Amino acid sequence: MIDNIIYENINGTTLAFIPKKNYIEKQVMICFKYGSTHNNIVIDNNNISLPAGIAHFLEHKMFEKKDYNIFDTFNKLGGNVNAYTNFLSTTYYFNCVDNFYDNFKELLNLVSNPHFTKENVEKEKGIIEQEIKMYDDDPYWRVFFNLMNLMYDENNPITKDIAGSVEDIKKINEDMLYECYNNFYTKDNCIIICCGDIDDKIKVENYILKNLDLNNKKTGFIQKYEDKCGGKSNYVEKKMGINQKIFNIGFKNVEKNVTIFDKMVSNKIVLDIIFGKSSLFYEKLYKKGLIDNNFGFDFNNFNDNSSYIFSGISKEPKEIIKYINQEIELFKNKGIESKDFNRIKNKHIGGFIRKFNIIDNIVSMEADFFSNGFNIKEYYKSIQNISLENVEKALSYFEDNSYLSVIN
Repeated sequence: MIDNIIYENINGTTLAFIPKKNYIEKQVMICFKYGSTHNNIVIDNNNISLPAGIAHFLEHKMFEKKDYNIFDTFNKLGGNVNAYTNFLSTTYYFNCVDNFYDNFKELLNLVSNPHFTKENVEKEKGIIEQEIKMYDDDPYWRVFFNLMNLMYDENNPITKDIAGSVEDIKKINEDMLYECYNNFYTKDNCIIICCGDIDDKIKVENYILKNLDLNNKKTGFIQKYEDKCGGKSNYVEKKMGINQKIFNIGFKNVEKNVTIFDKMVSNKIVLDIIFGKSSLFYEKLYKKGLIDNNFGFDFNNFNDNSSYIFSGISKEPKEIIKYINQEIELFKNKGIESKDFNRIKNKHIGGFIRKFNIIDNIVSMEADFFSNGFNIKEYYKSIQNISLENVEKALSYFEDNSYLSVIN
């Protein structure tokens, strides 16, 4: 299954070929390492600061073609095409049952032929403005970005909404879009992921060679941002007329000099051991009525901004922080029992393998891992090889400070 994944370099572009025999659906993703946090760039030794939201704006405008409607084209071929932008990448994809190679050709053409004009860029601003306002009204979106603004300083790109603000997008023009496209939509800065009952890898490679028309190498690079957060409040509350309190609790991770996939694996496992639904922490707080089934957590790593995020609904989110701190300190002192480690490790291995039953999961996971600089095989090997010592060491990298964002 995982061993069947083939990685190849096709004229500078990474191809992940993932055969799934007897599956009806087929899917292809093209993922570029260019996301919403990549606003400060260097091109020809010039430092350039771009408006927040430009990567997302570029994603929208790639669907604009000079003399045809890309959605009509895919519809006629029975393909469903879409795209998304996150902190680290922009991804275009389609899924289909029939006409795979025709759909594949159209996806390659989609990312190869930008058409930006002053008129169509101005027209798009109104559309994206409505999208920004829609997310402003989403309490789960707002509680997260309010937390990011507590945890990091205001100039850190991670504090900016993926679509930017209305003021940001007003600054975007067609020249900026072409500059971002030409420098970051390049063969060496993307991966093409093909998954499904596709047995002709040579044909897939030939389609890429004939139809992917991008610059060979990215000529710009992303400036790393050194966060200078300090002296901020650790608490923010926003009223949106909700009966209960939606919360996000954040802790920074201060671990450096470790491979990203090992860091992600060890921290996700340690969170599950201490705070998962089989933990004493979860049972205790559930019985107290402090948390319910909405309680969750994750470890995030975006451009070296690593953090632990706890989320849910509670009448007393500040009490939850007290119990989280107590539990972290308890496990730092007593350590993790090997039986708990082995149980959760096996759970993560099993959960990872189960994801391979659904094509959407496989392709999205590969794109996400690529944007972080590794692949499915490397991540899976890390889960298999992770040790109790690795996981216990991860505990020491919880920053003492906590941050709380509440929407009610």
